Amino acid sequence: MGSIVSGVANDLASGLLQFYVREEMLSQTTQEKPLLKAFTEKSETFPGGLGQVSVPVQGVYMSDTAGFFAGYSEDDQLSFAQAQNMLRANFNWKEHHAGLVITWSELKKDGITITDGNRQKEHSKTDLIRLTSVMKNRLADFGESWARATEDLFWQDGSQDAKAMPGVTSIVFDDPTVGAVGGLDPATYVWWRNRASLGIAPSAENQTLVRTMTRDDIQIRRYGGKIDLRLCGSAFRDAVEMEVRGKGNYTLEGWSNRQDISMGDFVLNNVVYKYEPWLDDHARSKYCYGFDTRRLKLRPMEGEMNKIVTPERPYNFMVFLRSMTLTSALQCTQRNAIQVTSVS
Repeated sequence: MGSIVSGVANDLASGLLQFYVREEMLSQTTQEKPLLKAFTEKSETFPGGLGQVSVPVQGVYMSDTAGFFAGYSEDDQLSFAQAQNMLRANFNWKEHHAGLVITWSELKKDGITITDGNRQKEHSKTDLIRLTSVMKNRLADFGESWARATEDLFWQDGSQDAKAMPGVTSIVFDDPTVGAVGGLDPATYVWWRNRASLGIAPSAENQTLVRTMTRDDIQIRRYGGKIDLRLCGSAFRDAVEMEVRGKGNYTLEGWSNRQDISMGDFVLNNVVYKYEPWLDDHARSKYCYGFDTRRLKLRPMEGEMNKIVTPERPYNFMVFLRSMTLTSALQCTQRNAIQVTSVS
């Protein structure tokens, strides 16, 4: 049985946690997590303070005021409008934690004993390799578990935990006419609504689904939005494929760059469609969410994105403790640049 100084084991645990969670978490998972990947890649930090992320939004302009722009002659009385149309959408940031414990008893079962303190001691290469193997196994599990938990967090509406960050479904509603988002009521501000086209009956003959989504895209572009990512469940993807193949599809350049609908991710109307397993797992296989990722963004606090915390071992427990924390808000700056679509 080998013996390892606790400081060495601590250093290994911290280094491996950094590797598995920050570098391999997205590529070594057992199931794809496209929302996690997209939000992480395009996240934008904020400096903290105030307990919320606040952004200005505007849907009404002075030109909407009667008489703002009018003809005149001679000594006609002129009218003046006052610009008071700026509103603020506020999104509370939340703190999240996941912890890992490795007991010294577990290490002993793998033939490793821990020498507490900082005393220098020789370590055989075999002992370190064995310890690294134990740590890698546990931290690989932790990395995948963290990825699953954060992917779920980014989709949920916040009702599962009052202290957790509300995700996509707290902003993108099946009925966008009800329910405040960011403190703004869409019943009052009709421009503060996401696009929603639900229960569409797909038709290979009439191309109903594809035509509906194209129509919605035009309305989104009308106000400066641009869908650049769609995440869909398996049933929705099957419906799109049925319509596209019903009329036939062809290419002059060969099936590359995800153009072939039968080969995983595909592009339709210049937008990437990705299969999202989370939707299947949560009874939403018939749904598709379209995002303008400039308008819906993960906002982690500076220095608080996947932050590794290394608490000292409690005096009365023979364990290693490691933590990962995330402090973040999900921010929307333009709801009418986001859409949800479903098939019957």
